[in-house]
Amino acid sequence: MRSWRTHRSVKPPFGSQWTAAVPTRIFDNVSFIGNVIVGCYLVETDAGLVLLDCMEPDDKSRDTIEEGIRELGYDPHDLKAILISHGHFDHFGQAGYFREKYGCKLYLSETDTALAKSKGMAGFGPMSFDIDHYYEDGEVLHFGSTEITVIFTPGHSAGCVSFLLKVYDEGREHTAGMWGGSGILPDSDPEAYRQSLDKFMEICRNRHVDVELAAHPTLDNGLERQELLRKIVDGVPNPFVIGEEGFAYYMDQYYALVR
Repeated sequence: MRSWRTHRSVKPPFGSQWTAAVPTRIFDNVSFIGNVIVGCYLVETDAGLVLLDCMEPDDKSRDTIEEGIRELGYDPHDLKAILISHGHFDHFGQAGYFREKYGCKLYLSETDTALAKSKGMAGFGPMSFDIDHYYEDGEVLHFGSTEITVIFTPGHSAGCVSFLLKVYDEGREHTAGMWGGSGILPDSDPEAYRQSLDKFMEICRNRHVDVELAAHPTLDNGLERQELLRKIVDGVPNPFVIGEEGFAYYMDQYYALVR
């Protein structure tokens, strides 16, 4: 059957990353901060704030995160941890700045720590700061009563990880999955990527994942859905709750890269 959709490129015009997105609460305990190309998720826990990824190493990204936390009504001094999905510059950002200023701990796989420190990308130098905690595959990180599961999903990079966590939509519990590596790069391993997809999806099916979070909002119409959330009226479902079948459909775009 012929598709009725009008597809568009997932890459916005060059330079558009300098336009910050509106910091938006997506769930009771999760908010998005970023721009049209890359972002991060702020998770509220009873032990403080946790950031999933940290954008790019430029000062604009750093300020976007810092100001976004405040605009959402939080205090950056409550930031306890930054969980970095992999060792590419647009995910580790200026995490070292936040540790130095606010005392938060930094998390990354040991493999991708070595990657991030070994070379620069896209005009940025290598990662210059140390990591406080190396992930273990299947590790459950506890921040008060909040649990974030770390799943090794190599392929995009050799030490890439993905995350699972509980989110709440006006008190209703859902399970969110955040796939760590969004594409195949020249130094990626396509076979490892496919195997990681199989592994991740089996875990997601067992955990009944029905929400997806993407660090690159161009991959899932993230900013458009956030705009809807800012205007939503009673009775309209949260557009980030896509159901288990919808999550599998979303993940098909990554399978398409290695078929």
